[in-house]
Amino acid sequence: ADVKNERENHGGGKALQGNFDPRFLVPGDHTGEDVVRREVRKMLEGIGCGSYIANLGEGLGGKESTELVKVFVDAVHEISEEMMKE
Repeated sequence: ADVKNERENHGGGKALQGNFDPRFLVPGDHTGEDVVRREVRKMLEGIGCGSYIANLGEGLGGKESTELVKVFVDAVHEISEEMMKE
């Protein structure tokens, strides 16, 4: 679902959660710390950081890098804090 449209359709009084693509957390040529941070920023900028629960679209499947999962969690905290100051 398009989280931004959901927020517009249901108003600002409800928390939404959504969907970081977990494939960015699986080691390979298509990912890395910079890619995870970029995708987290896109996710947060797409909806805003107020009343939002950042999570994975499909959960963890066992192939994810623990280092990239940590980058995801840290990036959500850092980027959302940065956005709230703006």
